[in-house]
Amino acid sequence: MMKILLGVVLVLVLLVVLVLALPFLIDLNKYQDHYRPLIEEALNRKIALKDIRLTIWPRLGARVAGFMVMDDPAFSSDPFASLAALEVGIKLMPLLSGKVVVEEITLRDPVITVLKNKQGLLNVSTIGPKGPAKPEAPKPEVPAAPAGGPLQALALLAVDRVAIVGGKLTYQDQSTSKPTDYVIDHLEFLLQSVHLGESPTLHLAATLQPFKLPVTLDGSFGPLVETMDLQQFRFDLGIGKIMLNLAGRAVGGLLDARLASPFISSADLPMALPLTKPVQVKDLRATVKATYPPKEGLPPLELAEVPNLSLAVVMGDSVVDVKGSVLGGRATMTASSPRISTADVPVALPLKKPLEIQDLLLEAGLKGEDARLSNLSFHLFNGQAKAEAGMTLGSSAPPPFNGKATIQGLQLGPALQALGTDKVSMSGTATAQLNVGGQGFSMPDLTKTLAGTARLAVRDGKIEGINLMQEIGTVLKVAGVSSERVNATLFSTIETDLAVKGGMVAVQRLLMDSHDFRATGNGTVGFDQALNLALNLNLSEAISQKIARSTPVVKLALKDGRLALPLKITGTVQAPSYQVDMKALGGRVQEQVKEKVEKKVEEAVEGLMQGTTKPEDLKKQGKELLKDLFGR
Repeated sequence: MMKILLGVVLVLVLLVVLVLALPFLIDLNKYQDHYRPLIEEALNRKIALKDIRLTIWPRLGARVAGFMVMDDPAFSSDPFASLAALEVGIKLMPLLSGKVVVEEITLRDPVITVLKNKQGLLNVSTIGPKGPAKPEAPKPEVPAAPAGGPLQALALLAVDRVAIVGGKLTYQDQSTSKPTDYVIDHLEFLLQSVHLGESPTLHLAATLQPFKLPVTLDGSFGPLVETMDLQQFRFDLGIGKIMLNLAGRAVGGLLDARLASPFISSADLPMALPLTKPVQVKDLRATVKATYPPKEGLPPLELAEVPNLSLAVVMGDSVVDVKGSVLGGRATMTASSPRISTADVPVALPLKKPLEIQDLLLEAGLKGEDARLSNLSFHLFNGQAKAEAGMTLGSSAPPPFNGKATIQGLQLGPALQALGTDKVSMSGTATAQLNVGGQGFSMPDLTKTLAGTARLAVRDGKIEGINLMQEIGTVLKVAGVSSERVNATLFSTIETDLAVKGGMVAVQRLLMDSHDFRATGNGTVGFDQALNLALNLNLSEAISQKIARSTPVVKLALKDGRLALPLKITGTVQAPSYQVDMKALGGRVQEQVKEKVEKKVEEAVEGLMQGTTKPEDLKKQGKELLKDLFGR
């Protein structure tokens, strides 16, 4: 009996020794010449294997060390991918019954380099077997199942655990003027329960360089079926401090997904944005429907449909609610807000004082290259503004645009104060209609291409910084023309038509009514604020008589007791210069003198012929005429 037990123990010891010696007795490297060409042909790449052997501990399986895939020589002579080790573990009990069941696959320290060359081609685009020669004549297309079908792919992935420990993925872009590198390192990847009928769980963690941005992905999908449809999936994506939730299903080539995020801050994005302060997006909700795989050649807006999109854009104390959709290749968006303060806007604005926009409503759409702002309305400074515009994208750079706008009841004074006019400003209630078109939005582009027409009217206001009557008195060297001691010009109406072209605003049919005068005229105002206006000032009787008493020669230009002054305004909007057109004024004086003299001569001749005037009366009438003309 003792001998039998010793014999059994000896056999077991020999079996254990044999099993432990298997990795050393069986050399799998001698089979490299058989499977290496197959792998190289499948990858269209040269490969290198340092060592491959069986493993007993920590689990039964095989270990491949020093696995390397070389890059396409047209891109680089360096490796495309390498692994410190590939470990495959199999289950023992099924093996005893003649079945190989993979329990675990572990990739240690994989290093992959994706490269885009100067021509914009990716090195991964040449991975895979070379295609067969093009047939001479087309043949009827016969649907063919992929080699092995989905069951074979699932059999290859039938594993309890797939893991990546460490590793690095590098993306090199050499197509730009300044080549850039992006690196994903500190990889952690774990995929569990990859079996038919089960729902695998996924964990991924990495760091995106050079931003030092942590990225995580956790979730599950399945259950796995032969067709690879996903009855449900749910993932939580973390990008730094940003969290996104993605859930849905993908069945029969149709994707139905829902995206949500409670909070996204621009300060947490990995790239620098041209913002002066952070912007938050709250309560992001989106529904996405698409077919997969996507059809080639489709425009971006036709790749998927977004029946519902909603979010809130938070800028300080200002909140804008955004809703939208993408249906049938057309994207639409509506934005609304009860109140927006420019102090909360995260971009620099050319304003000296913050202003408040109320009841904002914006409706816009995009289809193909046609972008349309169908409605923009808001209240500002007790007035209302409405606008619509269109733009053609992709046809040229910069893109052409057109638009029209109306303004009603705008209080002009506070608006100009917010813009920060230094010397000259205007108040009053303004209305305007505007139709413009152009190409580009920079000042050089607008100066060159902006063209359109406008109608402007301002009621019951004043021009701050200018007392036009005082300026007239200064030009004519007459003191006390204006009884107003303030540096302003009151008016009841200013109306004009405007035409914009070539960096100039043509002022047409200008009318300005005031207690002291009525002005009509035309001229130009440049985009550089240069003025060139010609006005005809028809002064009131009181002002006209005051000037005539101080300057007798002006009396000769009076007509119906009122003085009409031709006035030129040059300089700039902020520093205007005034000049009376003396040549035109002299011409009017000559006309008035000629008219009066001709009238007196006609009366004198008629009196002599009728005998009602004696020759000695002519001298007296001549003196009266001179006194009337020159005031003495």
